[in-house]
Amino acid sequence: MLFNLNCLIIKIKNLFIIYNWSIKIKIMPNKKSTNKEINEEEKEIIEAEIEEEISKSENTKKKSSAKNREKNKEEEFDKEDVEQNKYIAVFSYLSFLFLIPLLLKRDSIFCQKHAKQGLVWFAFLILTSFIYLIPLLNIFYGLMVLFITLYSFVQTLAGKYWRIPVLYKWAEKINL
Repeated sequence: MLFNLNCLIIKIKNLFIIYNWSIKIKIMPNKKSTNKEINEEEKEIIEAEIEEEISKSENTKKKSSAKNREKNKEEEFDKEDVEQNKYIAVFSYLSFLFLIPLLLKRDSIFCQKHAKQGLVWFAFLILTSFIYLIPLLNIFYGLMVLFITLYSFVQTLAGKYWRIPVLYKWAEKINL
């Protein structure tokens, strides 16, 4: 969906570039003649500039599509795997219960990704638990923990892998 939207935006941009150059062609006076026609040399220069703009936008499109393909490869899971294991993967974000999908569903990529992220989330909660002792800050910390836990829970039930900001990098480094 995102890839199609990017392609559409780039195509519209190309059309505007061509349209702008066509307006320049029509408006630009010919220095040698008295009428508004453009000579062949000026026409070739403008066409070369148009092609250069289009090639720049195509290069941008190629780079963005390569990034989208890499991102989609990481997040694509077997639909059957997701449907069978999403209820077990939810345990990943509930304290030490991340051990359930980590140990019981070793063959499920979906469960393993969530369990590894749950392990890092649990370690983060333990390391930052001293924040509960600081007045006023403990309220914001508690709300953040609640939000991330519930959002991860909901995304897992939806069959998606939501990367917890910053923490997912550590989770992806874990090899079990």
